[in-house]
Amino acid sequence: MAKIGEQSFTITFVEDSNYTQGEVVTPGVKITTKEMFDVDGNQINKFHTTRVAIVNRFKNETLREDINNKQIPLGPVKCISEKSASGKSFYNLVDA
Repeated sequence: MAKIGEQSFTITFVEDSNYTQGEVVTPGVKITTKEMFDVDGNQINKFHTTRVAIVNRFKNETLREDINNKQIPLGPVKCISEKSASGKSFYNLVDA
């Protein structure tokens, strides 16, 4: 997702896609978008992220049911950097 920056997109499918490095497993999701994006000369519409706020949002079973099974897309949205109340930066999905 870092490759598309703050461009708007519509999410049409979400699946678990954890990142494993050695014995460490980091929760992640793979997001399929309606739009195609040029990334390093390739047209793609599937993006992997381990950004905590985004992964946690897609743990919501109702949201996943709506997107994946009822085919109700989420968006358009964009991924932006925000600051929490404690001042830490995090990435979040917001309406575009």
